[in-house]
Amino acid sequence: LTAGGLAPCLSSAVGFLIEKYTAADPSIEIICYKNGYKGLLLGDSMVVTDAVRESATVLQLHGGSPLGNSRVKLTNVDDCVKR
Repeated sequence: LTAGGLAPCLSSAVGFLIEKYTAADPSIEIICYKNGYKGLLLGDSMVVTDAVRESATVLQLHGGSPLGNSRVKLTNVDDCVKR
């Protein structure tokens, strides 16, 4: 989950976390929520596959976030639905 606005380091951080968790224990299920807290609130997620794990290094070459993000207010469901 990435949130709060786009930053150059988000994609790199996501790739790094995928690599480190995979190295620590490949059986760990990594779940990514799409479009920040909006994805968390709506249950819009994806499981990181073996193919994504193998190519996670490429994420460190790009800015932004491959997951998308949003500035949804966690305490305001109407705001989430609107956005």
